Amino acid sequence: MDQELLVDQPLWEKLIKKGFWLYFFSFLVAPAWYLIKVIISNSVSVADVGVLYSIIGLITFLNVYNDLGLTESLQYFLPRYWIKKQYNYVKTSIYLSLFAQVFTAIIIALFLWLGAPWLAENYFHSPSAVVILKYFCFYFLGINIFQILQSVFVAFQNTFSFQFVDFVRMWSIVWFTFFFFITGRQSIERYSLNRILWLIFGIFVAGILFYKNYRKTLLQWKIVFEKPMLKEYFNYAFWCFVWINVSQLFGQIIQQLIIVILGPESAGYYTNFFSMFIISITLIWPIIALIFPLVSELITKKDSHKLSILYSFFYTYFTVFSVLLAMFFMVLWPESALVLFGEKFVFSGEMFSWWSIFTIFTTFVWFNFAVIAGMGKIKERVKILLISVIVVTIVSLVGLYTIWIYWSVLALGIGYVLLFILSFRLIYKHIQFDVDWKFILKNTILALILSTWLWMIKSELFVFDDMLRYSNLSKLLGLWLTFFLIFVGINWKRTMMLKNEVMRIRGE
Repeated sequence: MDQELLVDQPLWEKLIKKGFWLYFFSFLVAPAWYLIKVIISNSVSVADVGVLYSIIGLITFLNVYNDLGLTESLQYFLPRYWIKKQYNYVKTSIYLSLFAQVFTAIIIALFLWLGAPWLAENYFHSPSAVVILKYFCFYFLGINIFQILQSVFVAFQNTFSFQFVDFVRMWSIVWFTFFFFITGRQSIERYSLNRILWLIFGIFVAGILFYKNYRKTLLQWKIVFEKPMLKEYFNYAFWCFVWINVSQLFGQIIQQLIIVILGPESAGYYTNFFSMFIISITLIWPIIALIFPLVSELITKKDSHKLSILYSFFYTYFTVFSVLLAMFFMVLWPESALVLFGEKFVFSGEMFSWWSIFTIFTTFVWFNFAVIAGMGKIKERVKILLISVIVVTIVSLVGLYTIWIYWSVLALGIGYVLLFILSFRLIYKHIQFDVDWKFILKNTILALILSTWLWMIKSELFVFDDMLRYSNLSKLLGLWLTFFLIFVGINWKRTMMLKNEVMRIRGE
């Protein structure tokens, strides 16, 4: 019975087999996210882009109060309950989370509906915001079911179901966005409706997969109310709730300060800069989704040796990946912005060129937080993020009034550097690990050489013309492929050694 939920596989098998589905669907999903942003950016004004994504940011923040920290608490405890054979707790935690989130969703939707006119006039400075805010009232009523189903997939490391549902979610939004675009319904009200319509498809597909995989297990257990279990579960959820509040504040504080201090147009430039910034997170996020439940499982089993191997592997190889990504975008920021969002958003690319060097820290911050969550160090995680939020807010308030929007990039960078230092210290204090500095140094030098060569030839490759965006896109993708093949060729021996290293882990 329990084997249907969390199969006891070797570490190598989890990383390779589950990692395959994570990255397979992620590469299918990644273009969808940018297609949505590209279509919207090229069919409405810069100010409208700023209003739409500022509202989405506010809705994302309000979703914290709908979630109550129960989504992450569910993902943390489900594998632990399974390992300890506390099967009734599994069903109890799922139903408790769903009931609590539906209740809070109704309350939030009611307040949002009544407050939409005031927010549109006094906060977003746009009459279109009224309709968009009311659309999102329905979003709160459906997102709970979707999040609970996805949490079960994540907790039991069912990477295929989790990523497939996300694939359906993103491409349904693309389809609706494209439909509105080609039929002349090009408004931010219509585009915001996409965020509601995908829920219908997402819940339907996730429900089918949930019933197929778990009807013989989760549905047959009992709901029990035991005080120690409830106390532990909701205590973890409380600190998750605080964490999500602070993390959403960290992610949204600059966007919201810009729209209030500098206005919708500056907010539009920042949101598309932030979209380019998300690229680095998008490329590593699939493996991060696996790290949290995997670390939770290994911690429960007290397997510190495999944890050390996991951390060493990630820090060695993803340092090289981060350096390469930073160099690439430092050189090709204007071309990347032109291809993604059009000539009117090239300034967003200039902002990203300032940011590029911080990409290295971004990669590891989210890995570190996934590890800390798996370790159960939720209070420490909150303290780390709260310190960074305070620093970012102070730096942003000082700089936005004096150095305009450029300062937002530096403020965000300072925040991530601080997050990396504090989170790394916490992890290393509990689990020591080594990295291959020789391998990292060799590939950093190689990245510098390739970036210099790219800087010298790029003027001959790219032409700044919106009519040639598809040509420029193919050249960008070609350069990415060239970089990849060069790195694989230079590190061919290491690539073969990596295979042997994974096989060695198999025997442990």
